[in-house]
Amino acid sequence: MKRYFFLMLLSSMFFACSDDTDIDPDLSKEFVGSWKGETFVEDGYENRTDWVITKVTDTSVKVVSTFHFIATDPKYKSSTTVTPVDNVTLSKTVANSVTMNLTQETAIPGDVIVEKSVGIVTGNTLTVSSTGTSKKTGVVTTPPVAKFTKQ
Repeated sequence: MKRYFFLMLLSSMFFACSDDTDIDPDLSKEFVGSWKGETFVEDGYENRTDWVITKVTDTSVKVVSTFHFIATDPKYKSSTTVTPVDNVTLSKTVANSVTMNLTQETAIPGDVIVEKSVGIVTGNTLTVSSTGTSKKTGVVTTPPVAKFTKQ
């Protein structure tokens, strides 16, 4: 009888151990923070977009995008534009990485561009690929991939 009691005790300890491979439901962790975008130098000006990402829920974040237009030629005027984007969803891929899925509309003279972006974090780099679709003409453009470095 003691042998059966010992076996039951041992087996209950085995099944009571926790599994360390539990998946963390908080997908926002690697995205939250301040991100500095690449600076693009043109003839007479530079521009850069920085993001501050804050957690809303385990599967969504808010992005505050700050676009810096820095004039290096007096014919241009420097400016800064801040755009908040709420309800940016996060999802897991089949490769078990987390992607950020952002959709926003930007009004330009005579049209509205619907931008769809997907971002993924690798180390301290956030890489964002986008497409922009004109509501007026339906033309789709693919801007260059944007890279951000975590600050």
